[in-house]
Parts: sequence; C-alpha cells; structure tokens
Amino acid sequence: MKKHFDLIEKFKNEKILVIGDFILDEYLYGETERISREAPVLILKYNKSVYLAGGGANPIMNIKDIGATPVPVTVVGTDKYSDIILDLLVKKGADISNIIKASAYQIPVKTRILAGSVHTVKQQIVRIDHYQTKPLAENIEKKLIENIHRLSPECSAILVSDYGGGVISDAVISVVNALAKKGKKVVVDSRYALSKFKYITTATPNETEAGPVVGMETYGDKAVDEMAKLLCEKMKATGMIVTRGSKGMTVFEKNKLTKIAPFGSDDIVDVNGAGDTVSSITAVALGAGASLVDAAFLANIGGGLVVMKRGVATVTPEELKKALKKIK
Repeated sequence: MKKHFDLIEKFKNEKILVIGDFILDEYLYGETERISREAPVLILKYNKSVYLAGGGANPIMNIKDIGATPVPVTVVGTDKYSDIILDLLVKKGADISNIIKASAYQIPVKTRILAGSVHTVKQQIVRIDHYQTKPLAENIEKKLIENIHRLSPECSAILVSDYGGGVISDAVISVVNALAKKGKKVVVDSRYALSKFKYITTATPNETEAGPVVGMETYGDKAVDEMAKLLCEKMKATGMIVTRGSKGMTVFEKNKLTKIAPFGSDDIVDVNGAGDTVSSITAVALGAGASLVDAAFLANIGGGLVVMKRGVATVTPEELKKALKKIK
C-alpha cells in the first residue's frame, strides 16, 4: 500500500500532454409550472444554466485536481461555447496557450434540460446534442500536429481523449502511434477508433467498447479476459485495461491477467466522467513510473469515487489517500 501513497506523492511532478475533443456540458435547470395548451408537454420556468468541461476537457480538470500538470493540445472554435470552456480551464489553472482557435470549427455541446418542482431534486428530461461533422482544415491539422511534436518531449505521458469530435484525425493518430512506437507512454481513451491506435502503452475501454473491436459480444468474466488479450494484440499495445463498471477492471500486461475488484458502494449518483477519471489517473501514474496494474488500481479507486458525485466530477490526492486507507 505504501507504494501507492508514494505514487500519489509523485503526481505533482508529472506533465501530461492531453490531445482530445473538447465537449461543453450545458445543464439548463427549470421548475415545472403546468402543461402547455399548445401540446401535451411541460412548461418550465427557467432558473439557471450550469456549464461543465466535458469530453477531452474533463481529463484536464482531472489531471489538475490530482496534482499533476496537463498540457492541452486541441482545437476549439471562436463561438461563445468555446469561450465558456476555455474560461473553465483558465479558472482551473490550466495553460490554454497551445489550444488552437479556428473560426470554422465548433466544439460539440451537450445540453441537458433538468426539471422538477421547487423543493425536489431536478431530473433530466431530455438531452440535445450539437455536433459538427466537418474534418479539420488542413492548415489547422498541420498546426495541431506541430504542437504535438513540440510539446511531447517535455511530457512524461500522452493521453488521447477521442470523442469523435473531429480533432483526433487519422493524421493525428499516425503521429501518436509513431511517438508510441519510439517509446513514449501513451494512454488512449477512444470511443470510435480504438483499432486505429498502435504500439501504445494501454487503452482504457469499457467492455462494450472493447468487445466489438475484436468481434466479441458476450461479456462474462472469461470473455472479457480473452477480450483484453485480443485487443492488446490487435493494437500491438504494451498492456490493456478493460473497465467493467460494478465488476471492476481486467488488466492484461506481460501475458498476465489481473482482476481488480470494484471500489465504492452500489449507490451510484452519476457515471458521467468516470472513464475520463480512469484514463487521467492511469496516464499520470504511468508517467510517474507505475506499473500498469498499479496505475489501474489507483484509477479504479478514482473511478469509484467520481460516480458518487453529480456531473463530470474529479478527485483529489487527499480523496485517493483516504480511500486507500479504507482498503484492507
């Protein structure tokens, strides 16, 4: 257990290059007043809007809060939503000087409308997603790749947070793969393009993301063991972490499988952002010299802590240490 405490102490010395699709999470809160005369729908009295950094911006918040230094490299637009997410990062103390602004690009926005009466907890009634599908302009993509090359030498690990927003193009993936092949520690969290990444240190898919990549659609213990092995081989990775929610994690490293038991209680508040916490802690721990199993062990605790919080939450070194003390 001491080695895990020592690892957490090393977090403050690590710089992590974060390449990802920023997503703004917008929460609109309202009070239910009555049923509309125009249609059988609720009329809400608007109360407030709350904005949180989601997608590839959430790992930046996570990395800051666990004491390390994120180096964000990405593309945002010149619209109000991009300004809001950049302001959130600045308030967190993150350096945004290497983030490219492009007028032709718009960050994805997920708008959640929550409703309830005055004295009740507001519940989500609908989510509206705003996505653009245009690829990055050639000059913007070139500048992004230049930033990756320039900044990666000063970082102990690279975290790729791919949410399909267009920033993680095939050209960017090729650059990441080349750096990984040369020995750079690379952690990948990719929702749609896992199989394109090669030679990386690890990926952190959940079982339903990993399965289809290797042609598997069953998720029992033995199936997930095989899934982790096959995915590791397919991606030519050093190791693999497959997350399993309430069943913990399966880690494959050096031809050895390790099962990590779930951490926390069954009273889950919100699963949003748990995957970002797992990939963030994994990247920082690997950067600090941890084995994949030790990195996954701490990441599993972090994931268990954030699902007990509402919204895209983060954890602190103090919370990790407190949780470690509870584990026998």
